[in-house]
Amino acid sequence: MKEKIFNRYNIFEALLVFVTLLMILTLVNLQIVNGEQYDLQSQKRVLSESKIPAPRGNILDRNGVPIAVNRESYAVQIYKPGLKGDELNAMLLKLADILEKNGDSYNEKLSAYLTINPIDFGSEIKGDEAKIKKWKQDMVGKGKSIDFLTDAQSVFNWFREEKFGINSEYTDEQAYKIMAIRYDILMDGYYTVNTIASDVSRESVAEIEERHDEFPGVTITTVPYRKYIDGDLVAHVLGYVGPIYTEEYEELKKQGYTLNDTIGKTGIEAAAEKYLRGTNGIKRVERDINGRVTRELEGKPVEPGSDVYLTIDMNLQKVAMESLIKNIEYIKTKEERENYHDAFAGAVVVTDVNSGEVLAMVSYPSYNPTAFLESKSNKEMKNLVNQWQTDSVNLPLYNRAIAGVYAPGSTFKPIVGLAALAEGVISTQNSYRFDPGYLNVEGQHFTCLEYPGYGHGTLDLRNALATSCNIYFYNIAMELGLDSLNKWVKKFGLGEKTGIDIAGEVQGMRASRENYDGVWGLANTARVGIGQFNQYYTPLQIANYIATIANGGKRYTPHLIKQAVRYDGTIVEGSTYSKGYEQIDIAPEIINAVKEGMEAVANSAEGTASYAFTDIPIKVAGKTGTAETGRKNESSNALFVAYAPAENPQIAITIVIEKGAWGTNCAPIAADIVKEYFGLNDPPVSDTATADEAVFVK
Repeated sequence: MKEKIFNRYNIFEALLVFVTLLMILTLVNLQIVNGEQYDLQSQKRVLSESKIPAPRGNILDRNGVPIAVNRESYAVQIYKPGLKGDELNAMLLKLADILEKNGDSYNEKLSAYLTINPIDFGSEIKGDEAKIKKWKQDMVGKGKSIDFLTDAQSVFNWFREEKFGINSEYTDEQAYKIMAIRYDILMDGYYTVNTIASDVSRESVAEIEERHDEFPGVTITTVPYRKYIDGDLVAHVLGYVGPIYTEEYEELKKQGYTLNDTIGKTGIEAAAEKYLRGTNGIKRVERDINGRVTRELEGKPVEPGSDVYLTIDMNLQKVAMESLIKNIEYIKTKEERENYHDAFAGAVVVTDVNSGEVLAMVSYPSYNPTAFLESKSNKEMKNLVNQWQTDSVNLPLYNRAIAGVYAPGSTFKPIVGLAALAEGVISTQNSYRFDPGYLNVEGQHFTCLEYPGYGHGTLDLRNALATSCNIYFYNIAMELGLDSLNKWVKKFGLGEKTGIDIAGEVQGMRASRENYDGVWGLANTARVGIGQFNQYYTPLQIANYIATIANGGKRYTPHLIKQAVRYDGTIVEGSTYSKGYEQIDIAPEIINAVKEGMEAVANSAEGTASYAFTDIPIKVAGKTGTAETGRKNESSNALFVAYAPAENPQIAITIVIEKGAWGTNCAPIAADIVKEYFGLNDPPVSDTATADEAVFVK
């Protein structure tokens, strides 16, 4: 028995000695044989740089009311994590799942080129063989064959199997998630810090940070994110920002942009990019071999973008938008002749007649620019953006104020009267013509709209404008001639780009023999005289022409940017618009004669819009306009122009309602705007009049 116990002790002691010797040998190996190697590896550090996004400058209205600002948000970034192949793919899938679970999304530049469910080419290259071929070649590499990439499925398979080595245990949907993130990293460059998700929720941030050991090289960074306030009220002026697309990058990188930067795409966001864009900072850190930060080094500070002040008055903008929508809805319900209840869209422009500053610019239907920001991470917003982009009826992204073109109808008559006076067809002492109720020209029969049986009788320019007498303007347009008329139409900027400081403005078109498919006759010139036939202008052009009449012939360039102010409070040199103008050479008495007629429109008993301004203590001058579209069973377009005060003008207004039936239907909108501008809008605009007393005139 004692011998057995003794043997057991001997065995135990032998094992103990063996283990001790093994530990000693291991330590010797670590510290002496391979000590230097392991020490070097443990001390290995990598210096990395990442950008600190500069906050974009704020966009504010003329009174300092914020429209576009920045809020704090979180971004998920990744730096060369030290993982390869299956490990990297598994980690990225986990990241994607966390983000999706919390309603967040990762960047999906790939979706513009390759989609899933179904697997197909994306919108950026779909249907364009040249673009598809170039993209394939860029992916595979110059000089390498792309013949094996025959269709979208083969491209998908190549990305999955060859490019990113995603094994077969993953479904196609899982593989696509990995592919999307790795494609984004690939485009940015693997050796940079890649932002793979922007504006993520606190829930995603918390989970990623709690599980940080599972995500080597992944960090959470606080970055500025664009926020729009009442963006739908001023969307077409404001525009929106978006990511830099691959095809844009080649040019933009010369200007210092990186692929993950945000840039203004439309409106002021694009037009004022040079002011709004700040200078990114640089963050320098030291990382270990697993991508974890071990030490922060001195970097480069951020320089925020400059704030941009607009000429827009947001209170006036709001009143104009709300009144336009309210009156469109009311027109749909009105029982009146030649109203097919199809009004649906419109535009409003309000300018300062003494500077060219645009005080309000409304286009309806509108959109919310926030959706373009959120479309990257919110599928509902992405679908909404796609809906807007494909809506060919309502055209919500279309800025009708500068890109919509309309026959001016009777809002054209003031320029016809002015041209007739300037060319001596009529005079300020004798501007009389007789309206018998009809007119026959080259076999065509024209009638007086109001009194086809007997007409207005003898009337001068003032009364012709007040009553909007078509026969009067048919006659003086024919006496004047198309060329002489167009000379003055051009002088007042109709059919010419105004030079407004946002993109998208169209030129419009003056009536001309060259643009007419046929033999031009005298009857055609007659129709031009009432603002119909072969001529189309933007609401902004019409507003500027009315402002030029109102101020006595000074043609300003309309503009939206008032000034840019740096973060230190100094004004950016060159950002303040000069109040220069072109003085039209025309006698004051001629302009005053036209203005007298426009005053009668809004103030005399016979005036076509007087009903809308009876409760306003400020004298308004205006002109109604009704322009036929040439299509059966469709309401005419409605237009109204005005300026106020009539004696000493400050603002000019142009309103267009597509299929608004009659120009008089627009006048209540002008009344709401005048009330707001002069502090008279009490009760609120939602309670003010609609076009329920309109006189049916062209």
